[in-house]
Amino acid sequence: MEAVPALLAAAPQPGTLVAIAAAVFAAALIRGFTGFGFALAAVPLLGFSLPPSQCVPLAVALQFCASLSDLPRARRTCHWPSLGWLVAGAVVGSPLGVAALAAASPDVARLGIALICGGGTIALVRGFRFVVLPRGGATLVVGLAAGLCNGLAAMPGPPVVAYYLATPLSPQQGRASLLVFFLATSIASAVSLATAGLLGVSLAIPVAIGIPLIVAGSRVGEALLQRGAGRGHRALSILLLCTVAITSVVQAVSDLLGHPL
Repeated sequence: MEAVPALLAAAPQPGTLVAIAAAVFAAALIRGFTGFGFALAAVPLLGFSLPPSQCVPLAVALQFCASLSDLPRARRTCHWPSLGWLVAGAVVGSPLGVAALAAASPDVARLGIALICGGGTIALVRGFRFVVLPRGGATLVVGLAAGLCNGLAAMPGPPVVAYYLATPLSPQQGRASLLVFFLATSIASAVSLATAGLLGVSLAIPVAIGIPLIVAGSRVGEALLQRGAGRGHRALSILLLCTVAITSVVQAVSDLLGHPL
């Protein structure tokens, strides 16, 4: 019984909880439509009402819970052969990215992410597509790049998103594959955050409130994708990749100039 007063004492104020709920639902709509982008949208929005040390753990916890909810349906639609190679590459690449981060400054890491993301985005805008699905070795390299990005800046998404946008898979199948891939990476992130003590009691109530909202928002976003037969999926996904690239460049240049944002 003593745990209840402790939870209530650590909980944000009602107005803050409303702002958190709105941020989670808005980001969940994007996630449901594209299959990614929840943290990209949620972390800045949550930053208006929570300190940075709580924004990322909350986003990771919610994405993990939502991915578990999505798994029963996503596993029937996703492309398992490519996922196996991507996850294997990410497992190998993540510790390499961590090692690279230890040798390079964070601003250099952000520039590296921006180059990867920007290069993929330019190729997609110019209409690049794979005629057939890449072979296992090529897909493994994409997973390796995702792992490097994950280790460098906890951002495994850009290489994998660009990969699925360029394949002949349908938007629905690509989206489902991304959801399964991000479940795997969110498990790794959640373990790291828990080990670092960043998944504290103060997040219990925001997580409890956010779970039904991220699930509902994802369902609405998915329904919009199905209703539009995939129209707008590629354009919105490319826009999100552009946002990641531009944000990474701005942050990196700002840090290099000694004026962190």
